[in-house]
Amino acid sequence: MQENTIGRPRRDPFETLVDVLAKASRYDLLLGVVPVVFTVALVAAHVLSLPVVHAMFVAVTIGALVVIDACYLNPPVDQGSP
Repeated sequence: MQENTIGRPRRDPFETLVDVLAKASRYDLLLGVVPVVFTVALVAAHVLSLPVVHAMFVAVTIGALVVIDACYLNPPVDQGSP
């Protein structure tokens, strides 16, 4: 049985994804980079038979650089409270 929404037109999932990504700020994207880097490092360590410690060192370095960039080099600027 398929559920039908009442009073709401169906949206294309790709269109919804584009809308969400368009509204994401630079800091939202940077926050998303950190878990992706760790996931890629773990997969690369497994696939390439690298020591996990080495892969995690690279991931930690990239993650730290992202945090330093977001917090210290290009910190959020208050646009003024409404």
